[in-house]
Amino acid sequence: MKKLALPVLLTASLLGALSAPAAAAPQLSAQSIIVNPVPTTLQARVWVDRDRSGNAVPNYRVGDRITLYATVNENAYVYLFNINPDGTVDQILPNRFSGSTYLRAGQTRAFPSSRDRFTFDVAGPEGLNRVLVVASRRPLNLNELSSYAAGQDFATVKPTTTPGFAQALSIVVNPVERPIPQQDWTSDTAAYNVDY
Repeated sequence: MKKLALPVLLTASLLGALSAPAAAAPQLSAQSIIVNPVPTTLQARVWVDRDRSGNAVPNYRVGDRITLYATVNENAYVYLFNINPDGTVDQILPNRFSGSTYLRAGQTRAFPSSRDRFTFDVAGPEGLNRVLVVASRRPLNLNELSSYAAGQDFATVKPTTTPGFAQALSIVVNPVERPIPQQDWTSDTAAYNVDY
């Protein structure tokens, strides 16, 4: 079984949809990374194994194993990202181990699942980590956001700062060609703390 050391990961608090005009651009903020300003019936939720309620910020020590969970209320494609304390971002899903990003309505999926051939082990640096889930009724094209190097099982996120990542992700969910209708995607975040 392969062990993957992730610098950062999560706990959860559901973000409510913000009301705004139908043509509004996704809103960016330091806390949520990206929020859809248009009301949608699609809901996604993300949390970590030490706080299934998503209302707390659990503590993990470097070396602890962590499991992330995501669920949606409608069939959707789910994308997971880890925002590290230094603002760098790791793409968790999709990856070359976990298969499809598609979740059925009401399905809860663990990352890694018991069938996956890897574990997530918490690594440094110390501080608050955030996990972002983006759920979309249509598959998203992440080519402008991340890429796989030869032999790499997890994609590298190209923007190297949180603001750059948020802006690139905003373009992914609102592309010039064939835009995703804003009522067809949503996001949620979770947080957890890492101590040595």
